[in-house]
Amino acid sequence: MFRHKQYKALSKFIIIIYGLFMLVYMFRENLYNLNNQYITLFAGAAPNLIPSFLFTLIGVFYIVPFFKGTDSIDKPIFIWLINALNMIVFLLVEYLHVVFNLGSWDNNDMIASLIGIIVSTVIYFKLRKNFIKKHDN
Repeated sequence: MFRHKQYKALSKFIIIIYGLFMLVYMFRENLYNLNNQYITLFAGAAPNLIPSFLFTLIGVFYIVPFFKGTDSIDKPIFIWLINALNMIVFLLVEYLHVVFNLGSWDNNDMIASLIGIIVSTVIYFKLRKNFIKKHDN
């Protein structure tokens, strides 16, 4: 199932995005030192933006089909369940930051998580028909 052309292309895309996340996370302090408002905002939001984006894509295209088969890709209920779980996880992370005095509540992190979820949902709705058509054979 995961050997089709669409899955290989999606896997490469996910690896590239994950690589970008790792680079931003590793060099985050250097990005802050550039004193550029947009780069600083991206460096601060990337730890929520990129994982929330990847969480949705990996969940809907890899984890759900692994358990439910590729027919599940065409059922929008799974994307909404994964998005709800995704948002709960990131709300919990922010809450834990406050409870354990690891930082303060950051609305930018929540906005970044929502943007990641929305972008990955748009990608899901654009890609899902191609995945179903190719795997019906």
